[in-house]
Amino acid sequence: MRLTLVFPSVGRKPGTDYMRSWQMEPLPIASLAGLTPQGVATRFYDDRLEAIDFDAPADLVAIPVETYTARRAYQIASEFRKRKVPVVMGGFHATLATDEVSRYAEAVVVGEAEALWPQVIDDARHGTLRRLYTSNAQPDLADVRYDRSIFAGRRYLPVGLVETSRGCRFPCDFCAIQTFFNRTTRHRPIDDIVKELRQLKATKKIFFFVDDNFAADRQFAADLADALQPLGIRWVTQLSINAAHDEALLAKLAASGCQGVLIGFE
Repeated sequence: MRLTLVFPSVGRKPGTDYMRSWQMEPLPIASLAGLTPQGVATRFYDDRLEAIDFDAPADLVAIPVETYTARRAYQIASEFRKRKVPVVMGGFHATLATDEVSRYAEAVVVGEAEALWPQVIDDARHGTLRRLYTSNAQPDLADVRYDRSIFAGRRYLPVGLVETSRGCRFPCDFCAIQTFFNRTTRHRPIDDIVKELRQLKATKKIFFFVDDNFAADRQFAADLADALQPLGIRWVTQLSINAAHDEALLAKLAASGCQGVLIGFE
């Protein structure tokens, strides 16, 4: 079986370059690559960096969709579907706007992919792809694996994207995270995170912890910061403003190499 993974851009004007600041390794693609069973020939296109060969042989095309990339994702999907190649879409936008996304794909994955992706691949192998794959299960993040070898040969920025947790407990109206994860939060084992960082630090100048809210579990954040300190890395992340009132936590973050944070205000 031949699988093509595509990471869509937000679109661009002809003759203009994509914004260099956004050219970081797309972690959702590494996650799908890590979930894909052995024996599947996998090809990857990053729409921000390269032209997509729509005529390359493929038995299934998978596209993760965010709201800001949806329009471009639909354009890409339509080109493959013109060539009779089935398309599966997933991600936040596919979960929260399923009816819309289903107009542009043979199959839609709703929810987190870990419990669903092997079944999607098996059904595609046997020509029995379903219109909808839904999971309300929350996978154990100790089992999450990323295959970054799929990024080989591309000129990404030396920024290491690492996931340490998923979810957030706050009900901010402007944020889709609360709906997608049902206001829950989970985290990976600290030992696994440290091991991953040790493997990546030789090729990365700074790390971005892509957590929805690094301070969702402040005790975990403090414990992780303690574990990060001996690594001598620099990092940034996203967290909620309530962390600013915890002086002890802020001191630990600074000591562990935190260079800055992104905060969402409602």
